[in-house]
Amino acid sequence: MDNLRRLRDQLSRIAGGAILYFLKFIRTASDWYFRYVHPFLLEEARRLRSVPFRVWRKYFFRAAFLSLAAALILSGGVYAKYRLDRSEIDSSLSRYKQWLAGGSEMPEKPPVLIYDRDGKLLGEYLTEKQSRITLNACSGLIWLKAAAVSAEDHDFYKHGGVSIQGISRAFMRNVLSLSIREGGGTITQQVARNLFTSRSTPVLIRKIYETYAAFQVEERMSKDEILCLYLNKIYMGEGRIGAEEASYFYFRKSPASLDAAEAAMIVGLFPSPSRYSPLNNIDMAMKKQSLVLDALARDGKIKPREKDALIARFKQIYQVVIADKNSKSGTLGEYGASRYFRSNLAPDVNDYAVNFLRKQIPEEEMEKGGLKVYTTVDFARQSAALSAVRSAVARTRNEMAARAPFPPQVVEQMRDGLNGVLISVNARSGEILAMVGGFGVNDSGTRISRPFDMKRQPGSAVKGFLYAVALDEEVIKEDDEMMDEPISIGGYRPHNWYGGYRGKVTMRQAVAMSINTVAVKILHQLGVNLFRDRMLDALDLSYSDASERFPRNLSLALGSGEVSPVELAMLYSAIVNGGIRIHPRLITRVENAAGETIWEDLSPPDRDRILSRKACASVIRLLESVVEEEGTAEWIARRRNVSRTYLQFPVAGKSGTVETEDSIVKKYRGMRGVHDAWFAGLVPGEVSIVWVGHDRGVPFPGSGGGTAGSIWAAYAQMALTGHIQGEFIQDDDSFDDPQKPGPKTGQDPDNPDDTTNPETLFNPDGSVKEPGKFPEPEEKSRPPVEEIIQLPAEKPVG
Repeated sequence: MDNLRRLRDQLSRIAGGAILYFLKFIRTASDWYFRYVHPFLLEEARRLRSVPFRVWRKYFFRAAFLSLAAALILSGGVYAKYRLDRSEIDSSLSRYKQWLAGGSEMPEKPPVLIYDRDGKLLGEYLTEKQSRITLNACSGLIWLKAAAVSAEDHDFYKHGGVSIQGISRAFMRNVLSLSIREGGGTITQQVARNLFTSRSTPVLIRKIYETYAAFQVEERMSKDEILCLYLNKIYMGEGRIGAEEASYFYFRKSPASLDAAEAAMIVGLFPSPSRYSPLNNIDMAMKKQSLVLDALARDGKIKPREKDALIARFKQIYQVVIADKNSKSGTLGEYGASRYFRSNLAPDVNDYAVNFLRKQIPEEEMEKGGLKVYTTVDFARQSAALSAVRSAVARTRNEMAARAPFPPQVVEQMRDGLNGVLISVNARSGEILAMVGGFGVNDSGTRISRPFDMKRQPGSAVKGFLYAVALDEEVIKEDDEMMDEPISIGGYRPHNWYGGYRGKVTMRQAVAMSINTVAVKILHQLGVNLFRDRMLDALDLSYSDASERFPRNLSLALGSGEVSPVELAMLYSAIVNGGIRIHPRLITRVENAAGETIWEDLSPPDRDRILSRKACASVIRLLESVVEEEGTAEWIARRRNVSRTYLQFPVAGKSGTVETEDSIVKKYRGMRGVHDAWFAGLVPGEVSIVWVGHDRGVPFPGSGGGTAGSIWAAYAQMALTGHIQGEFIQDDDSFDDPQKPGPKTGQDPDNPDDTTNPETLFNPDGSVKEPGKFPEPEEKSRPPVEEIIQLPAEKPVG
């Protein structure tokens, strides 16, 4: 018996090997035929067109017989290969059936859910990177399923895997057009092709194989399962696989929310995603959309008269423009999408949350899925911030593109590099209320690096902190007058952005107009080293960081150092909250799928005083002038005077504009523009920082008070109206810490004698403090370096 079994196994291996060799021969013969014989036959066919029918008729039956024999041999060889694969295909189909039901060996993992401070869902992160619409969810894809069947496989619910009518129809159209216009493949055949064939296989062999496999697919799966699997697996351009990814990418909504016109646009991609992509060719995409809608009308899914209205509404919603020479795809796919998120209402916050989980939560917890992440973000503020940034950046991109002296494809790449950042922080707690890190969405996670890791010169946006330190050190007073005049200190000759000098000015005017000469004089009196040290205290940085990022020269007054948007928010938050350093935070709590808290932010708020309350109150009054008459953002004052509903709450701010170096201007053929635009917007209790710039430093039109300031104003009007109460902090010496520049006392700025706060009960050595007494500050080790005046490397301006 064992001998018979071994003999049978041996014969099976021999037969299998023989079949494989036979298939290799068929494949080699097929390649040889298409490379050498087919071109020859085409040439002969052209020659025989001029030969009378009676001459070549005698060859017809011979050629037909040979062709039929070749087809039978080829089909037989492919069938033999299919028979060998049949059991494996059957197993795969079983797994896909379970997969569609939400089970299988790879059951669908619950997504990571990310919430705002009030429990509003911000995003669903998929732990497995793929489109997965279950059979139950597919039942809700009314328009998408209807459009797919009408346009791609009219007889889908009638045939058993292969449509003879479809093949005949495609054959006739191809013959009449003398080209390959249609393939005649059904939805079932396309599913079989995607799942069970390789693109490296010759086309003819693939077509035969997919036909055999299509019959098996029809045997094992229902029509609804086949259609749902099709919508999950088909490639839809721009790196998107499946209807779910495509829907979020092009329309920023779930596939169940698509209307007839949107579904028609997506289904129009199926035959050729690159050719019919609205991002590559909106004219072709709209024509294809029209054909799909015609198919829906033919099948009675829509009324013929509804088609034009659907297309018109689609163009209006997505700002699509169809013109002879200047068609525009509007907002279709403009912002992109991340394949990792099913919904993504706050892209930068969600990316930050996922990165946070990878660092803080064990990998096995992440793999299980079902985690819930609670953030400090306010959804209304986040939505307003995203809208404000995208609107202004799109406008600036178009203006930059119109001025660029380069070919269209180069201009398109350049404009895509322009981005914007907005981060809004609760000045007392450090909670991040809104965060936008860029214009578009992608899978790289680069957006969140801009708010936290991108280091850029802030220009005059740093002057607010400079004046706060100078007021704190009593180098200046709020009502001082200064001279705006030509100066030269150690060979450094700063110039004003407006190209002249104004003589005697008040400090309020100096701040409002961002006068550079005054800022440099004040820094010279204050001392570069002292100012650098105070910045280090406020940002909680080491001296090694400072040596690389903050030059030891007077250009520091004009923002020649490098900070991130988050760090600038830290500086201004200390001013708005009365002098206390903050550390921005975004994540408050993480729960597992069972609802158990596995991480929580229990760190106490910062209590390190770095400025006196009096200095902060004074500098805020000075910064209010920036958004009033004569200020660099005085347009805000004009609008407030005209409209009683525009920013009707206390506001202050500081703009910053960094010029582009001459060498960069030359590199871009004389393109004029700025390098960075900043605006720090202040309201009672909240600080918002806006940055606009090009990732590669391409000059762009704008300014801090105009471009960045308009983003902040739009955000504040949308998000803060009706939510800001009270006034900015006022002078009150009783709140000031007796030590300057403010030691790490652990003192509550609003209650200096608070002994109920655990952070204020003990000295560093563990002994109990006397009521109202606090430990002396520990002096930081500071290198005894003499101040050196150096020429700045950049040209920060107002």
